[in-house]
Amino acid sequence: MVSTFKSSRILSYYSTMSAPLPNIDITLYSNPGCPYVHRVFTALHELNLPFNRVFIDLETPRPDWYLKINPRGTVPALSFTSPEYNGGAVTIVNESLVILQFLADLVPGKLLPSFSVGEKTTVHAAAQKAQIAFFIDAWGSKVGNGLTKVLLAAAADGAGGVEAAEAAVKAVEKEIDPLLARGEGESLFFGEGGSVSLAEIVAAPFLLRTFAWADAGFVTNKLKEQLLALPNFGPWAREVVKLETLLKEFDQETFVEKTKVKLQQFKDGTWKPKA
Repeated sequence: MVSTFKSSRILSYYSTMSAPLPNIDITLYSNPGCPYVHRVFTALHELNLPFNRVFIDLETPRPDWYLKINPRGTVPALSFTSPEYNGGAVTIVNESLVILQFLADLVPGKLLPSFSVGEKTTVHAAAQKAQIAFFIDAWGSKVGNGLTKVLLAAAADGAGGVEAAEAAVKAVEKEIDPLLARGEGESLFFGEGGSVSLAEIVAAPFLLRTFAWADAGFVTNKLKEQLLALPNFGPWAREVVKLETLLKEFDQETFVEKTKVKLQQFKDGTWKPKA
């Protein structure tokens, strides 16, 4: 039988050797309300990498010094120095997925499989890495924006919010649920031994916010109920939103209050989302 990334899970083999922390000094330019920043926070905590924080106010024009770091003015952005690269000069890495890949490569075998042990391990690691990449692509291209559309549709028109929720659930059921099918004894997460991988980190901040919207009544609670009822996605999502490394950077009460303000501005026509 030919295996496909959509229908089967290939056992991953990770290096059993724990890599030492890299000789690097990291600064993250961030805003705690941004889910893309939340991805990077979660990865840094999973990898136990120390870092410095610089807050970027997204409600005001970006200062010139920050536009030199990230000309787009978005967050996250990351800078680092290391005696092992670029003569110790400051190097910039922008965009959440690029930053996540960079961080995963800094500590091999934690968030992505390691290629360091044997020919068989290399094949399994390559296949598992492809599975994770396929999941990330499916999440970003087929699901992520649909969840945000539910919130905006519900704010603009209650009936529209229900329709958007139904569409979002169907997208997850079609595109994501099959990727999470597990055999007997296999762990829910993509990482070896039930550990967190980049797949979980990419989706986690958006799931957490979607469920918070439902709990606060901003969107129909059927969205959360139906997502959790999916046979593969439901058990996986329940565990994802309980990750300590995710929750330590999320204040649900503050998030809900800020969402209320943004939704009122959206209704008043004084705020328009960029996405």
